[in-house]
Amino acid sequence: MTTETGDRAWVLHRYPYGDTSLVVELFTQTQGRLGVLAKGARRACSPLARLEAGHPLWVRWLGRGELPVLAQAETLEAAPSLGAMQHLSLFYINELLLRLTQRADPFPDFFKVYEATLTMLRNAPGESWFLRRFERRLLENLGWAPDLQSCAECGHRLDPEKGERWFYQPAHGVFCPRHAPGAAVVAVDAAALCWLQGAMSTPYEKGWGAGLRRCLEQELRVHLGERPLESRYLLAAYLRRRRLTPKAERS
Repeated sequence: MTTETGDRAWVLHRYPYGDTSLVVELFTQTQGRLGVLAKGARRACSPLARLEAGHPLWVRWLGRGELPVLAQAETLEAAPSLGAMQHLSLFYINELLLRLTQRADPFPDFFKVYEATLTMLRNAPGESWFLRRFERRLLENLGWAPDLQSCAECGHRLDPEKGERWFYQPAHGVFCPRHAPGAAVVAVDAAALCWLQGAMSTPYEKGWGAGLRRCLEQELRVHLGERPLESRYLLAAYLRRRRLTPKAERS
């Protein structure tokens, strides 16, 4: 796996390797997730020293095997500064990719979703609907997204016009009001499920957020296993500190 022409990429994670180098996990446009060895990147004078998450890169690497050598990394544009919640959201989506995808498994369509999510993250810091779109699209690209168009028990079609509450069960799909499972379900407006099944190109209605977040959180948990996401711990700690910090200190 050698590239001479280069590829567009984003940093997902980095950690020390030896005394002066880094192992960098990239999400690339043509190769999917890729681990590379950035030799000497921990030296302050190295052109690879500023490999940071949230910065679009053009990269070239040389060699094959688990860790090809990063030969070049150019920042394509200056990344704007992010607030605390934006950084936590970036950490969250990167952690999902690291936990749920394999190296060298191309996702060119999802690469566009990732870039669109980062654009929204920068431009709409108070929004969260695009994170739900990211989660659902990731599940779809991995082949794990359950069908939301009809009841998994009777096949009754979802109708957003009826104003019904349907029931979402992780790894099984949705159930109509007549066939609600007895446990491990989330009650959600039918119209909200239709949004989740559709293009998700615009924000969802006020009041849908909590239900959709719970649906996707439980669905992702099926595939993440027992080890919790570190980003969720950090988010909980950050929100706890905000509640305990007087408003005067935050301003």
